[in-house]
Amino acid sequence: MTTPRRSFLGRLGALLAVGATTPSALAAALPAGTAPDERWLEALAQREQRMLIETGMIADALAFRRGLNFIDVCNADYGIPDARVGLAIGTHSPALGMILGDALWAKYALGERFNVRTPQGQPATANPFRTGGPHTVEALHARGVQFLACNRSLTRLSRDLAGASGDAKAVHTELIAGVLPQVTVVPAMVVALSRAQGRGVPYMAVA
Repeated sequence: MTTPRRSFLGRLGALLAVGATTPSALAAALPAGTAPDERWLEALAQREQRMLIETGMIADALAFRRGLNFIDVCNADYGIPDARVGLAIGTHSPALGMILGDALWAKYALGERFNVRTPQGQPATANPFRTGGPHTVEALHARGVQFLACNRSLTRLSRDLAGASGDAKAVHTELIAGVLPQVTVVPAMVVALSRAQGRGVPYMAVA
């Protein structure tokens, strides 16, 4: 008879075989009762200068701007290079839009939902915070920034997107699969904040 552990290892091996090694993909493979993936916290806690920024705000990508400012000032004014700076940006509520892929933006009209518009004034149909400038997920990740997504908020968003007659569980699965590859899904942002503070990581809210 196959044991739960063997079953899990088989699923994990299958993920690794196809190259699905993003944090969200690995998290989705974990069986019930398995401790959440906290490699992000281990890495963050070991840096000389560290911070966790939490945000539910999508407008102006303010949390991303604050994060870039944190890194740049550490570099320029304190002589601390990127490799010794630890920064994580945790998202929940509307800010989840910043870490979701373009396909989800198009399918669920997230630009309209979160009031994010193109320079021409139209609702965005792709994630403008993914790439293309210094205040984006790809640019910040290249400098060592980690990104977190609150699963409780993703669950609420899936219910909203599914509506009264839709399949919220299926939508939640779709959202988890559609987070950007630089993102780790954590069980709840409030718990991630608590655990980070317990490891000596300061916390800032951008609301």
